Amino acid sequence: MSFTVKANCQHGSQLIHRRKSPEAAIKKARELLKICYEVHIITPEGRDYASSEFGDIPRTPRVLQAVRKTQLVS
Repeated sequence: MSFTVKANCQHGSQLIHRRKSPEAAIKKARELLKICYEVHIITPEGRDYASSEFGDIPRTPRVLQAVRKTQLVS
């Protein structure tokens, strides 16, 4: 299972990175947002998420559980 992170850089080049987990893809995409524009994550199923939709990307069950616990504590 591979997530693809695509971004267009200011130089006019397109960067493509592959990550194994959705969390790793989101982390890389957020790093690229600092220097690039039009950052997208494409899931193994082919769904394309723009940067405004990164919160909608399905996460692994362990991460979801940790997020829910921190939301309950806050």
